[in-house]
Order: sequence, then structure tokens, then C-alpha cells
Amino acid sequence: MTTAPVSPDYQRFVASVTGPDPQWRESVDVEALLRLEDEERHEAEVLLIDRLRLDDWRAPPALAEAGARGGVMPMKRRLPLANGRMSIAIARALAALEAIPRADEIVAEVLRSGEPDSGLPALVAAEDMKSEPIRDALAWACLHHPERDVRCNAGATLFNFANLTTDPLAWSLRPLYLPLGSEDLAVRRAAFEEICKLVGMPPEIAG
Repeated sequence: MTTAPVSPDYQRFVASVTGPDPQWRESVDVEALLRLEDEERHEAEVLLIDRLRLDDWRAPPALAEAGARGGVMPMKRRLPLANGRMSIAIARALAALEAIPRADEIVAEVLRSGEPDSGLPALVAAEDMKSEPIRDALAWACLHHPERDVRCNAGATLFNFANLTTDPLAWSLRPLYLPLGSEDLAVRRAAFEEICKLVGMPPEIAG
């Protein structure tokens, strides 16, 4: 930067992106980012774009909240190379910036990949999505995802998908989806078939 002195908001934002303190690891300080102006705002957005190559999944949502159109092409270039969680973050940011129609297909693909670290982030992203690719990916995950927690939560999300509950965790329906955590495929199939009856979905779509 050529402008001096650097504002406290800029310092705070940079610390939230690159600082070692654990409190900054889950998100960046978007409030500080949005208060920045002119060159500081530009430099902040450049810093976020640079974080894309590190698969820093905090960067895409921050770029989206800032309305940073300059981040669209860098995110599109990074998307094919990104890991699962980063792919979700980029897709949702691009959709928010209206650079792609929606993120559903990418979220569904990540869920179907079976990546251990990406399953739960994919389910969180899927909570507000009501498309066929998401439904089919949730069904697949109920039976075939390698992670027990993902299988169970996929079942809970299907109840939300069908508008049978407003509780994201579908606590009242736990006895129905908890058997999806079993290591026995037959037990999982039996539970899944019961869920399908309630949500009005053919079990065959899970494969």
C-alpha cells in the first residue's frame, strides 16, 4: 500500500486473515472489511483473492459479502482445483455474486465424493437448497457416505427438505434417522426406506 498510516480497521482485518490467534481461524473480520474504503478496500480484496490459492475457505464468503466482482474470475479459476470444502465456499460465493445460477450441483457433487472433511459442510450448505440434485445426493449419503455422522445428518436434512420439520437437526425424528449410523448396510436400508415413506421419495434414487 502507498497510503499511510494504515487504519485500525485494515490492521484488524489483516490480522483476522493471516494472524496466528485461533479466534480468527473460523472467519475473517467482515465488519472491518466493509468499513474500509478506497485503496485499503482494494488491498483487502487482493489479500482475500490471494488466499484462494491456499484453499482458505473463509475468503470466498468474505469476497461475496464485500460484493467484490474482482474475485469472480479468480474464484472460477480456482474452483476446479479446490478441495471439497473450498469448492462449496467458492460455489456459494459465486452464486451470491450472481456469477453462476446456483451452487446446488457443486454442493451435491462434494457430498457424493465422500470426503470425510467435506460432508458436514456440504450438509450445512444443502439446508437451504431444494433441488433434485441435492435431494438425490442426500439420499445417496444416507446409505453410502463413509462417515457415520454425515449419514445420520443427511437423513435429518431430508426431513427438512420435505418440510416435515423446521428444526435443522430434526430432533423429534431422531429414532428414524439414527439407524443410518449403523455399520450394517441392511440396517441402514431399512431405516432409509422408512424415511422415504415419510418424505415421499423412492428409495431407488440412493443407488
